[in-house]
Amino acid sequence: MKTLILMGSPRKKGHTIQLVEELCQYLTTDIEILSLYHRQDIKPCQDCRYCFTHKGCCVEDAMQEIYQKLEAADQIIFAAPVYFYNLPGAMKMVLDRLQVYWAARVRKEQTLQGKKGGMLLVGGAPEFPGQFEGTIQTVQCMLEDLGAECAGIVTMGGSDQKGLSERPDVKEKIQKLAQALQK
Repeated sequence: MKTLILMGSPRKKGHTIQLVEELCQYLTTDIEILSLYHRQDIKPCQDCRYCFTHKGCCVEDAMQEIYQKLEAADQIIFAAPVYFYNLPGAMKMVLDRLQVYWAARVRKEQTLQGKKGGMLLVGGAPEFPGQFEGTIQTVQCMLEDLGAECAGIVTMGGSDQKGLSERPDVKEKIQKLAQALQK
């Protein structure tokens, strides 16, 4: 079993990686954490519509490697801070390039299937109802396009005030996500 964690945080020692590391403690799979934020080798989607009629993307860049990693993974986790109610730009750019999987479904071609997925989302603002709704909806749709059933969602608002070490409730949710992924 392989778990691919797409990490969207610019902070190498921030709250998002703390959640990722906590999750990794409970997983018994081969884990790869792919940091997306500092990659300069991925171009944005050009909306050229090549993928509407062809398999894959016509833009030859580092996304080709990410496509291979996604296809080889049994589990896909999106981990990101939430900035102004959405994913950071580096992760959003990668998500836009995953249009190839949606287009394959529209063409009624075999797409990825049988994977599990999840998300780890962090927000600095004090927690409030609906804080992560837009991001969750985006990532849930993306997991569906990647053939991944969402096994769980872990959110941690208020990270500007309290980190993971002060949030046993979030640690418990991470453990439950790990259990759901390993069923």
